[in-house]
Amino acid sequence: MPVALDLLSALDAATVQFRRHLAVVGEEQWTFATPCPEWDVHYLVAHVVGGNRFTSLVLAGRPAIEAIEAVMGSPQLGPDPRSAFDETSAEQYELFNRPGALDRVVDHLIGELPGERLLRMRVFDIAMHSWDLAMAIGCDGALDPALAECVLDIVLSEAPGLGFGIEPCGDVGPEVSVMERLLGLSGRCVQPASS
Repeated sequence: MPVALDLLSALDAATVQFRRHLAVVGEEQWTFATPCPEWDVHYLVAHVVGGNRFTSLVLAGRPAIEAIEAVMGSPQLGPDPRSAFDETSAEQYELFNRPGALDRVVDHLIGELPGERLLRMRVFDIAMHSWDLAMAIGCDGALDPALAECVLDIVLSEAPGLGFGIEPCGDVGPEVSVMERLLGLSGRCVQPASS
């Protein structure tokens, strides 16, 4: 049984896993398709970096509409996508780690949220997109067991679809592995290889 992760440790673990895959993206792979419909690798990484930036802005007290305008009004990756991810991840982690950050209510596009729920959403987003990135570039995307357990707990504690209209697929019963259940509940149907 994996050791349970607290949410800040889970954020760190998800960030490390995403960064591990990002480190090996080849120049020709930025345009590869991902499991996210209509997203290539570049767009997926930009989405995660933009999510980090948005989160940092609302944690710092900016209204959600101003934060999203600031994010959408500028390129997310620039000439060095890995540095953009590292810098925004470090800033996000530091803001979540400030005293009282998890209890403070922040503005979000889906409404006002306690900082802890926003942190749970970021853990889910980064962890699952690390799997998406791995699939796109041909790596093993399985999450660390403790991280997978934590992300599954997040999914099970949220309303169906996590407020974003995600449709479960595949076998999501408790008889399958944690990773298989997590993939199914997050709408990621893994098709068996054709013979």
